[in-house]
Amino acid sequence: MDILLQDLRFAIRTLARSPAFTLAAALTLALGIGANTTLFSVVNAVLLRPPPHVARPDRLVSLYTSDYSGPAFGSSSYPDYLDFRAQTAVFEGVAAFMPRPVGVAVGEELVGAGAEVVSENYFGVLGVRPLRGRFFTPEEGKPGAPPSVVLSHDLWRRLLGGDPGVVGRTVRVNAQPMTVVGVAPEGFVGSLRGAAFDLWIPVGAARAAGFGEDDLQGRGSRGSFVLARLRPGVSVEQAQARMDVVARGLHAAHPEAWTDLKRQGRRVTLLPERESRILPQVRGPALGFLALLGVTAGLVLLICCANVAGLMLARATGRLREMGIRLSLGASRGRVVRQVLTEGALLAAAGAGVGVLAAVWTTDLLMKVRIPAPVRIGLDLRPDARVLAATVAVTAAAVLLFGLAPALRASRPDVVGALKGEPEGGERGRRVTLRGALVVAQVAMSLLLMVGAALFVRTLQGAARIETGFRAENLLLVSLAGPPGQGEPAEGARIARELQARAASMPEVVELSWATAVPLGMDGSRRGMSVQGYQPAEGEDMEFPSNVVGPRYFETMGIALVRGRGLTEEDRPGAPGAVVVNETFARRFWPGRDPLGMRISVSGAQGPWLTVVGVARDGKYDSLAEEPRPYVYFAALQDPWGTVLHVRTSGNPLRVLPSLRREVAAVAPGWTLEEPRTMEEQVAASLLPQRAAGRVLALFGTLALLLAAVGVYGVLAGSVAQRRHEIGVRMALGARAGDVLRMVLARGLRLAGLGVAIGLPAGWALARLLGAFLLGTSPADPAAFLGAPLLLAAVALLASYFPARAATRVDPAITLRAE
Repeated sequence: MDILLQDLRFAIRTLARSPAFTLAAALTLALGIGANTTLFSVVNAVLLRPPPHVARPDRLVSLYTSDYSGPAFGSSSYPDYLDFRAQTAVFEGVAAFMPRPVGVAVGEELVGAGAEVVSENYFGVLGVRPLRGRFFTPEEGKPGAPPSVVLSHDLWRRLLGGDPGVVGRTVRVNAQPMTVVGVAPEGFVGSLRGAAFDLWIPVGAARAAGFGEDDLQGRGSRGSFVLARLRPGVSVEQAQARMDVVARGLHAAHPEAWTDLKRQGRRVTLLPERESRILPQVRGPALGFLALLGVTAGLVLLICCANVAGLMLARATGRLREMGIRLSLGASRGRVVRQVLTEGALLAAAGAGVGVLAAVWTTDLLMKVRIPAPVRIGLDLRPDARVLAATVAVTAAAVLLFGLAPALRASRPDVVGALKGEPEGGERGRRVTLRGALVVAQVAMSLLLMVGAALFVRTLQGAARIETGFRAENLLLVSLAGPPGQGEPAEGARIARELQARAASMPEVVELSWATAVPLGMDGSRRGMSVQGYQPAEGEDMEFPSNVVGPRYFETMGIALVRGRGLTEEDRPGAPGAVVVNETFARRFWPGRDPLGMRISVSGAQGPWLTVVGVARDGKYDSLAEEPRPYVYFAALQDPWGTVLHVRTSGNPLRVLPSLRREVAAVAPGWTLEEPRTMEEQVAASLLPQRAAGRVLALFGTLALLLAAVGVYGVLAGSVAQRRHEIGVRMALGARAGDVLRMVLARGLRLAGLGVAIGLPAGWALARLLGAFLLGTSPADPAAFLGAPLLLAAVALLASYFPARAATRVDPAITLRAE
């Protein structure tokens, strides 16, 4: 311990004598450690942190019912949940929850919020205790019970100012008065990791959140997420075996609802809470995105460590005499290595401290980011013991990465030469080779990040060129919501039709229509369909995505019709059923034939039948990356569902919102407009992963480029300082300044060239891995693979110029006289 303290005191004094070096090294390490701490904070929040305030989460499981098309991890119907709940032999309790965006108002203030409609035992199954008041009673889970609501801690503070007397107060949810019975504890935001819900409504008041009777009684309405708590002593495997039996029984009892497209019974799959923190449907892409961020942060750390190692090697050159004296007085190599590593540990500790502070600041900014989505993003990114432990591990790894090579080099100088003050090695010395290798590694890793950033920049450019099939500019999207008793879909369609008739008198409104789903909103539905005269093959998927749209929808959206007409006011109740299909649907079922007049049914081969009156151009429905697929548009006047107004304007779409609210108040008092956003925001939200990855890679790629430039400059500046005598001799013998300039520049470009040669194959491999995230561009995009190396070469040339220029100013007479 005495020796350690002695090393620490000496290291502090040594670093204090070189403040510029110490500051540069510590800040460089802070960048690498801070990036990795930020990343691990995200990984910890998404994958590792247990749900807050939940008792014994290791005993919780999620239950999924396989989809009609085959995937295992679909949601369940509410009647299925009731059957699952009866399995008391393996479960202590089973709860259901159904996410839904709502509008919440206290007084005149209306805010959009995310709600979970839950079974009355939801909080009991989770083991969550209220901060204020109580949670739901069994009576509140029954239809007709007085409507009640539990608020999140955040909504309680935002909407009610943290009123301690909140229990018993009334808030309006979708214009329906509800009594606040409790407040959830701070940090509890629901059961879907990454989504922050603001309130919970018991299933008895589900109509207030827009749920109809079929949502709770139909086995074909599969919008319920189910979780359960295992009984003590029951394993996941035992519960799974029991649910396999239940699934077979439900298939026998309800064959139509429990048979998939392969004519097999649906399955129930259990996942422990730890494995279901990310929805299984998106687990693969989510983990891929986190892996990309992890590789990026790791490369940044390696570049930072290489840069600091280069600085320490350069500093070690000036300490050769000191190390020679230590060794000549009997110090062992291990003692010298320990001293240099102690200095490295102090640098790393300082870098870690600054890095953690930067990570806290960065994660705080990330938690404040808002995207246009019906439910807030909710992740607790605050550092905890796991994050701090990971930071310590990263710091220790950094010490070894950047400190070991300089420590070993310092421990074995030429003692005699060092005592005489002679420089070591010249151009062929090991020190130059090692520093050059570090610079080559920096350039290679910088190129890797720059290629990735260039590919995502090209993706965002390519996404702008992707044909979406609609015009996004000047288009407002806003949901029309009504109070219970008046909020039925048919009433919403009637009000939307009245607003459409009034559109001509609204300033700046060009067109107005409505639909159930919004393109790129991931809110479309799939419906089983029969095509007249078409016999599906065994196991052929006959469920297709669809939308329910109002009159003039295609004109409002700017969707071209290649055949026939769109849906109009004539397609009303009592008129012959009409649909519009897209080009892919028409090619699949009627190749080489005129699709107009063909018929489809959503009620089975017995009909009733709907007639195809038009063919719309293919578009993008759920994501910009999707391949062309069949799609069907139903008439909202004949088959009303939800109502999202689509308003085409002549200017800024959000400016028409006040006049639109006034028209709604005049047409339908009690109805509200919720979730206003523009179509351009919707498109931008669909590109959020690509945009985030592009910005992260661009930021770190730029920093890596600067660090690589510093590395090239440092190596060449050190080389010129070492070779002053050699350069002086060359110039005394007739070498011109241009010759010396070219010699030094050539070495800098040679280092950069080696780095590019190593980095390009690695960049090619990275591009292949990024293929799933790229849109509108190829992983082998020439602009990325030519632009990044050229930029690196230009920066390396600039970094080499200044040492090369200094070399041309060496005075041969002064240099030779000094020797």
